Amino acid sequence: MRKIQKIASLLSAAAVALSAVSLTATAAESSEKTVEQMLSEMTTEQKIEQMMMITLRPWSDGNDEGVSVTALNDEQKRFIVEHNFGGVCLFADNIQSTAQTVALTDEIQQAALGSACGIPMLISADQEGGIIYRLSTGTPTCGNMALGAADAPELTYENAKIIGSEIKALGINTDLAPVLDVNNNPSNPIINIRSFSSSASLVSKHGAQYIKGLQDEGVITCSKHFPGHGDTATDSHTGLPLINKSYEELQTQELIPFKMAVSSSTDMIMTAHIQFLQIETETYTSISSGEKINLPATLSKTVITDILRDDCGYDGVVSTDSMMMDAIQKNFDIVDSAALAINADVDIILEPMFIKSSDDITKMEKYITDIAARVEEGDISGETVDKSVARILRMKKERGILDYTAPSAEEAQKTVGSAEHREKALQIAEKAITLIKNDGDVLPLKLGENGRIAFFYPYANCENTLPFVLGRLKKEGVVAEGVTADCIWHRYHNADEFEENVKDSDAVILSFEMYSTDNLDASNEGRGWQARFADDLIALAHKNGKKVILISANIPYDAARFSDADAIVAAYCANSMNEMPVEGAESLAYGENYPAALITILGGNMPSGKLPVDVYAVDENAVYTDEVLYPLGYGLEYKGEETTTASTAASTSTSSTTTSTASTTSAKNSSANPNTGSELPAAALLMFTLSGAAAVLSRKKR
Repeated sequence: MRKIQKIASLLSAAAVALSAVSLTATAAESSEKTVEQMLSEMTTEQKIEQMMMITLRPWSDGNDEGVSVTALNDEQKRFIVEHNFGGVCLFADNIQSTAQTVALTDEIQQAALGSACGIPMLISADQEGGIIYRLSTGTPTCGNMALGAADAPELTYENAKIIGSEIKALGINTDLAPVLDVNNNPSNPIINIRSFSSSASLVSKHGAQYIKGLQDEGVITCSKHFPGHGDTATDSHTGLPLINKSYEELQTQELIPFKMAVSSSTDMIMTAHIQFLQIETETYTSISSGEKINLPATLSKTVITDILRDDCGYDGVVSTDSMMMDAIQKNFDIVDSAALAINADVDIILEPMFIKSSDDITKMEKYITDIAARVEEGDISGETVDKSVARILRMKKERGILDYTAPSAEEAQKTVGSAEHREKALQIAEKAITLIKNDGDVLPLKLGENGRIAFFYPYANCENTLPFVLGRLKKEGVVAEGVTADCIWHRYHNADEFEENVKDSDAVILSFEMYSTDNLDASNEGRGWQARFADDLIALAHKNGKKVILISANIPYDAARFSDADAIVAAYCANSMNEMPVEGAESLAYGENYPAALITILGGNMPSGKLPVDVYAVDENAVYTDEVLYPLGYGLEYKGEETTTASTAASTSTSSTTTSTASTTSAKNSSANPNTGSELPAAALLMFTLSGAAAVLSRKKR
């Protein structure tokens, strides 16, 4: 049987190659047809396929670990040619270089054009910016909460244009962004810095500019996660969250940004896999627990039809979030969940299942057949299906998707991760840096001709950040040539091991990367190691008469936990620098927030960011209290030799502009992504002593 499948795949691939010359004509024919004509020519199964957005997960036939899909194999080509999928969503492992991604997206579209309907696909990615980005060599940008802290809508627009221009150049025509969730729960494990703010009005203001920026670059927008994922303490990737709020309560907060998105003509809205117990009371028996659970928003006709369609007046395309998230796949039969979503008036089923092998393709084909059968039997409304497909086709027609033109690798190389984009992104990130505490005006640092810094960071992928910043600031004359630094990755070490480094320094900088509330609890054996080290290092530094500057590198709520630090700056995203960027060459993406924070600490930028969320005090168990320690809109500024408090998030100041090119020094790093929950492998301490722009290995002082 497998041999027959392989022969069929080869024949199908050959057919695609032979018909390539006619694909342009086919695309032109599709774009000239009316939506009604296209719809009338489609079978029920083809309509269902047009409502599916598949993914290309690592292919594991004969390889248990799976191989990243950076080009289509024959079986995947056949799969797309023989079906009529509405779209495909790409992830970071699909997007490994500029030329490769251009070739992949074109290969996908050529296969789609070779299908019976010949309709080009929505090619999407979660290029939100900040901690969620997919372009390996692109410009991640600073992220939404940083944009909320900068609170300059024109910068949010420019930020979105950077994102839009880069993905469009690669052939990605749809961005699953912006996030419009109001992060009003500090314990939120999955939204947090992906949100602009805990203020609905601030989210709306910046969300509108984000939508405009993407659309002005010709990119389809998808606002998410309706009706709001900001007030949850559970990640829907790993569980089924619930929000016990009334509809009236949602109208005063969560729904405000989505109503803005409707009025701003967002192209798509993505749903949330969340139970709203006071709004949707219909239940389903969980296939895992056997217990009755309330239908989540994604599957709720009350939420999608009554609230989003009728009350909010939205007639655009609605997409589910991934149906492979635990909230759905662990509780619902896959065909039942599709039927419920479609009947609720959802248009696109995102990632109905993982397609990682030939067996998965067979399962997916049965899934399509089973859903079509439900339509024929009347369990799924045929009229609803027709309306959904019409919405999808109308959007594709209006946004020029049907007039497919292959992207140019040469042009993409000029755009993706360009020096201009990275420089602009860094300047925007600088505007976000928020000075939360500055006892004794320790900042900006005044290091003198031969100043020495001890910089401690939790993950090895931060090792290049300070070398990059020092090289830049020395070139600009902000920092003296004689300034040096010990850059110390402290994981697997105790603070007292570095007493000599602290004694020999003029300044101690410590970065803290919060990913969950567990990071704040020093007694937590699994995740409390950062807090233990931070407490001990601050005490050690003070014992030796040294000041400590703490960078709240990721989620800013940790600022309340380390009030013993002499100065605190918030950066809002801990993406770091796996390798030094090389001028004039394609290099890996790197985070702008860390460099922006260090530039600000060293006096190369005036802090003007204001907290976009309330930061709550924590008790002795590192649990949030009801006391607001630093309110939304709080932030300090440097003013000559004085520091003053700014009390409004609307306040801004001009940052110094940096234009020099980055140092070309590079260093090897093999750290894991801390946001996945996996810890870094044990390794020797890596330290760098810097003189001028050069990085030189040095021994750890005892």
